[in-house]
Amino acid sequence: MAFEISPRVLVVGLGSSGLAAARLAAADGSEVWATDLRPETELATEVEALGGDVRTFLGGHPESCLDSVELVIASPGVPADATLLEVARERKIQINTEIEFAWRHRPQADMVAVTGSNGKSTVTELIARMLVEVGRSTVAGGNLGTPASQMVLDAGWESWVLEISSFQAELLTEMTPRVAVFLNLSQDHLERHPDLESYFAAKQRLFAMQGEADTAVLNADDPVVAATRTAARKRIFSTAGTADAYLDGDVLMLDGEPIIHSTEVRLSGIHNLANALAAALAAATLGATSTAMAATLSTFDGLAHRHRTVHTADGVRWVDDSKATNVGATLAALRGYPDRSLHLILGGQAKGQDFSVLVGEMRRAVARLYLIGEDGPAIGEALGDAAPIENCGSLAEAVGRARGHAVSGEWVLLAPACASFDQFSNYGERGDCFADLARQEVASCP
Repeated sequence: MAFEISPRVLVVGLGSSGLAAARLAAADGSEVWATDLRPETELATEVEALGGDVRTFLGGHPESCLDSVELVIASPGVPADATLLEVARERKIQINTEIEFAWRHRPQADMVAVTGSNGKSTVTELIARMLVEVGRSTVAGGNLGTPASQMVLDAGWESWVLEISSFQAELLTEMTPRVAVFLNLSQDHLERHPDLESYFAAKQRLFAMQGEADTAVLNADDPVVAATRTAARKRIFSTAGTADAYLDGDVLMLDGEPIIHSTEVRLSGIHNLANALAAALAAATLGATSTAMAATLSTFDGLAHRHRTVHTADGVRWVDDSKATNVGATLAALRGYPDRSLHLILGGQAKGQDFSVLVGEMRRAVARLYLIGEDGPAIGEALGDAAPIENCGSLAEAVGRARGHAVSGEWVLLAPACASFDQFSNYGERGDCFADLARQEVASCP
């Protein structure tokens, strides 16, 4: 497939992905225009990064920014039904996501694309490390870290592993991953997608263009995911039964052969064993060996803010899972703890989720619940008497109260099941604040 350069390209949204797409389009020799809803006063850094050759439309999306444009590149934050994109469709202008625009530059490179509600970043990193372990020049990015367009500009790699969100998948029209991974599906981003079915349909776009020579890695323990429609060869993983990759007692198995004992896996929790099995299946497709998988799984201790122990004192372990921004992620985290051993910090912006799905595991695992953020009180009402509740408001107050209640052998877990934007700039700042408060390095955070 030959990549055709568009004389004039419009980039919609000037976050990190949009800026990378603009740089890549400029490197192609296209005339680049860019638009963002934010005003120029909030975009000084971004405008400077674009350079003087890019025409900008800031503070809104006037239809005139589509004049003589042949390609629109939509950043992940731009909804599929945005008015500007609807006008572009009416004018029959091609629309690409930033991910697909990057892929069009390297369609023959081996791509592994990872989606799901939870665990995407961890699995993306695991796959990349397994491939590097066998000598493949591999980079990881997408929704995790480096935008795909920047990876194309950087060059010097053989294969790429990309985390793909529903926002990035819903507009795909031609991208064909050599391996596509679907980890799980639970409530998330219902502020963007009208319902769970629409959210699922967005993620399924990742598999829509695959052919018989491609591979789809699917979770057999999630019936909806397992039923994903694709022409690709299906490879399934399970922690509950026999599959292509599965958990046999305490041993992770791949195609009937052992990879590693679960106690040797550095990551904790049954959900991370599922992540490890998914990564093994995907990496094996591109040549990773069981030895490389074991070496990776025994040394990789996880990404920041994804179920990592950040402090231990007086026999109490403090775990930062701030990236658990939906109920599915929090539910998966709860399943890894003994009965009534957990002090759980929950809350923030609820995004229209149904928190009642947490009740069963909370009754079993949670000794005390600490609610924070703007939707904390409403979450408490939804959970009823699932656990003793303390309405704290701030994260600092929640940590202080948890310190007063937790005893040796217990855990304090930040797994909010919510977005952080009511009190923090992002989930990373929230996690950093939690770690600092746990270590008593600060009295409060933003």
